[in-house]
Amino acid sequence: MVTFYTHDGKRFSATDLSQIDTLPSLNVITWVDLLQPTSDEILEVKRRFNVDLPSKNEREEIEISSRYWEDSRTITINSYFFVSFFFVDNTKSHYNESVSFVLQENILFTVREKELQTFDNIRRILTAHPKELFSGYDIFMQIFDIRIDQDADLLEYAARESDEIRKQLLWDSGGQSVDTLRKISTLQEFTLKVRQSVFDKRRIVTALAKSSKISPPIRTELSIMIKDLNSLVEFITINGNTLDNLQNLFLAQTNIEQNKIIKLFTVANVVLMPPTLIASIYGMNFHFIPELGWSMGYPFSLVLMAVAGAVPLIYFRKKGWL
Repeated sequence: MVTFYTHDGKRFSATDLSQIDTLPSLNVITWVDLLQPTSDEILEVKRRFNVDLPSKNEREEIEISSRYWEDSRTITINSYFFVSFFFVDNTKSHYNESVSFVLQENILFTVREKELQTFDNIRRILTAHPKELFSGYDIFMQIFDIRIDQDADLLEYAARESDEIRKQLLWDSGGQSVDTLRKISTLQEFTLKVRQSVFDKRRIVTALAKSSKISPPIRTELSIMIKDLNSLVEFITINGNTLDNLQNLFLAQTNIEQNKIIKLFTVANVVLMPPTLIASIYGMNFHFIPELGWSMGYPFSLVLMAVAGAVPLIYFRKKGWL
């Protein structure tokens, strides 16, 4: 699907590919959004605007040179947009979706395979504040600004989840569970994906700020955006260290709980060994056992076993092992 956004100085209007010939001129177009475009739609956009759009394989390249490049007419950017459909306590996946941006003659071309919340937000902004966005560069800056704010919200969410896990580990006796470890591991992966998205945007914004095609006002906005991204990078580093510490704390507490269980079984074995030895002696089938014909032999053996079991317990308590 291809959507053309036109600006008449007062408001934005959306037009699809079938109605493009009704426009007075292609110069009124500010943004061309290609969502899951067919090969015919891509060819038609290329023909009408004489623009080179990245293929799906080119959008997914990870090399830095494939994420940003420019020539005399265009600036081409492939950027990661983090997608998540879950909260930490379930098993749905999250990933980075590649989106292509092409800036050519004040027109922004976007190519993507998924419907993204960022683009829903920018469409609402185009309706609410049309006079503040005059060119494709303005729309691009607004999209990146929205995306950076969303990444910040995601990192704040991860930080809140980390605090909840820390409280659970420190104060909840049932905190040492497989679910807790799964939450920590999921949060680590979550943070790494957001980190990849933020680092990618910082590289792009830094490169874009050096472009001669950028006007001074936009260059100023880019410098502010770089500062915001740097603060997010620092936040990611802190939160990543926090998650590593939580994982170590979880494993340490798990070891403590296991040691307690092992100690309990060890004490039980030591306490039961003397009574078991006494019972084994009196259970022998020898005819001449002194207590065999004694009327108090049975109570005597029971008392002897109780005393033999109590002595290790008293000794352990005096040593402070219990």
